[in-house]
Amino acid sequence: MTTILAFIFVLGLLVFVHELGHFIAAKKSGIRVERFSLGFPPKLIGKKYGETEYCIGVVPLGGYVKMTGENEYDENYKPQPGDFMAASLWKRFIVIAAGPLMNFVTAILLLFVVYWAAGIPEPIPDTISATSIAPGSPAEKAGMEPGAELLSIDGLTFADYAEMSAYIGDRPNQELAFAWKTDEVTKTGIIIPQENTVIDSAGNEKIVGRIGIGIGPLFEYKSTDPWHAFKEGLDATIFLTGEMLRIIWRLISQQESIKNLGGPVMIAQAAGNAAKQGFLALLGLAAFLSVNLAILNILPIPVLDGGHLVFLSIEGIIRRPVSIKGRMVAQQVGMILLILLMVVVTYNDIARLLTGILK
Repeated sequence: MTTILAFIFVLGLLVFVHELGHFIAAKKSGIRVERFSLGFPPKLIGKKYGETEYCIGVVPLGGYVKMTGENEYDENYKPQPGDFMAASLWKRFIVIAAGPLMNFVTAILLLFVVYWAAGIPEPIPDTISATSIAPGSPAEKAGMEPGAELLSIDGLTFADYAEMSAYIGDRPNQELAFAWKTDEVTKTGIIIPQENTVIDSAGNEKIVGRIGIGIGPLFEYKSTDPWHAFKEGLDATIFLTGEMLRIIWRLISQQESIKNLGGPVMIAQAAGNAAKQGFLALLGLAAFLSVNLAILNILPIPVLDGGHLVFLSIEGIIRRPVSIKGRMVAQQVGMILLILLMVVVTYNDIARLLTGILK
């Protein structure tokens, strides 16, 4: 139940702020909003206030803001006052960009709360910890928890986390005897790194072992004032944005396997694990996912916000909207790409679940 509630809280929060960005920008631009929906049709409940119907849909994986005249494909359509297409180019650009922008702002504010409440983390010298643990990973199955101090592997200690990571990477499919400490309790377990194919800097394929953990130093938290907490939240959001872009590039250049991508099940498991660590940990995960949602939405895929921004940019260059036929074809291609992505991440989720059950 904790996992389900945490998943609903995190996903609902991120979808709400994203769509709220579109909604506020549209209202401020004089564009009529017909519907504000959390979740996709069919409609579960709804209530109309003024010109806008506020709804909750049955399918919880997203939401939308429907603006008058936003997706018109009638050749005879002529924009009317209050329609999306009747607004100036720069207003339409702001309305579309406002969704991802709100996710970036949300990440900053959530991390601000975390840093102000918990303090700013400072690394403890000569320590190595599991900073994160992927749901369904070999480390999780062995009982390792986020924040665990890694003591040794095969009886060997390591100078730093890079050295330990290299040791694990060089031993795919080998039994490794781990020792770690959680809440001052030392635990041991055999963990077998899974094979992962990566592309090295020279462009060569390489098989490496991974146990599904992020490795870094342990941290101690020092209290801070609101200004420094906000600055840390901003810096962390910028860092997460860079890391997300780096991962996307590694996927495109095939340096990272698509098998590492996760979908709703993986997010739900991560939310459940974070909730068990406390509310601040859950807010930290929400901030991380908010950055992910923002980056995903600004990708130049036609059905996403990034695709709409590309259309508007082209319109600004050629001084007229992209043809209806061109938009329709692009939307269809974009939808196919998104469906394929959903198939991949769902397959990965199911494969992880089955692997966990079978083992």
